[in-house]
Amino acid sequence: MTYRTPPLDRLYLCPGCSSPERAPLQGGNVTCSRCRTPHALPDRRALPVNPRALEVLPHDPARLQYLRSQDGRPRQVPPTLQSVLGGMNVQPGREQEAIAIWQSLRARAQQGDVAASEDLTMLTLLLGQLPATQQHPALEEALGESAVDAAVLPRHRQEQLGRLARRAIGRGDRARAGQYLAWMVAGAPDLEMDSEARVSAAIVATFDRDGGRALALLGPRKDTIPIDDSMDALASVFRANAYEMLGEPGTAAHTLRELPDPQLLGRVMGQFPALALCAQSGPAYAAATTAEAAKRAASSAGSIGTLTGGILAFTGLVQIPFGLMHGGGANLVIGAAFAVAGVTVVVRARAKGKHAAWLRTNGVPLTARIVNAQPTGTRINGVPVYRFTLQVAGPQGPYAATFEKLVPEHQVAMLLGGEARVRANPSHLAEVIPEE
Repeated sequence: MTYRTPPLDRLYLCPGCSSPERAPLQGGNVTCSRCRTPHALPDRRALPVNPRALEVLPHDPARLQYLRSQDGRPRQVPPTLQSVLGGMNVQPGREQEAIAIWQSLRARAQQGDVAASEDLTMLTLLLGQLPATQQHPALEEALGESAVDAAVLPRHRQEQLGRLARRAIGRGDRARAGQYLAWMVAGAPDLEMDSEARVSAAIVATFDRDGGRALALLGPRKDTIPIDDSMDALASVFRANAYEMLGEPGTAAHTLRELPDPQLLGRVMGQFPALALCAQSGPAYAAATTAEAAKRAASSAGSIGTLTGGILAFTGLVQIPFGLMHGGGANLVIGAAFAVAGVTVVVRARAKGKHAAWLRTNGVPLTARIVNAQPTGTRINGVPVYRFTLQVAGPQGPYAATFEKLVPEHQVAMLLGGEARVRANPSHLAEVIPEE
């Protein structure tokens, strides 16, 4: 639903049945329509309003340097949440437990518990990323709205408001996004707070078709203005889109090269379907990165066989002249056999490389979990080749597959249990290659 005037309602999560409920903006005592649990909501109108939220923030060099000094600090999972979290996600099967913990954290945060507010902020983010939550936008919005009400520190509130503003733009709700943005703190000395306000304002500016303002907020290129690592990809896509709106699709395509993973473009575009992000530069960037990935896949797939075949061929070529010089018929036969075998292996390796390039371009993109790794006994330049066993999330259900890859020994343990993206042969899904 798109509001033409500032909305006068908001959602909250019922403390009894954990269902999203709608309530008036002024809050007060409310009752869940499902389980009849009462709840007291604060008056959202009491939040300070920033009428200049969409304006370009001043680029004070000293302030930017201070923000830059805070960059590069990855977010850590709080020890108090490790029981339900596996890394930066909720463990499968523990979603209801996570909701129960969230409810407890909200109650404590409402009493002024700063630590609980910190954990609530993190858990709200992770619950919002669950597929089940994303399939119910009202639930995701209610989690964020309730976290805003319970936040103890301005930083905690800012993070929720920023996410709510971006989700509203994703739905095409400009009025609600503007309301969230107006409650945010602009020009904060905290990098996370500044990034939330800056990126959210740029996204609202994009909705307004104001590419100049979006670019001024985000900076002409990555790192010109410090932005929190968690929001770098968003900033890069909207920076590229701003250039495209300004009539510079070439610069836009080059800007997309800031993305560490080409898949991020599709994910960001999927969050904002109504904005038609990077309509010209996106396809050009995707075609270029796919071609580059195909070359890497061909090189990786063919390197093992090419090296082995080269060694065989070289051995054979050494044996042949030795046999001619010394009249050794056996040496001639052995040398010729090695040479033929080597050339055959090289030819097959090149064919395998071409097939890998085709598979990288035309294969079905799937996600998988690495469950096992075994050395093959082959080494290239001292680096071992491992055979990885995967559990692939296929279109008809999970299945097992394998691929081989050069990986230093010390990195193998870090890959086990982790997620991998693969490309599967459309006509034979068990044949996969890593998507690199």
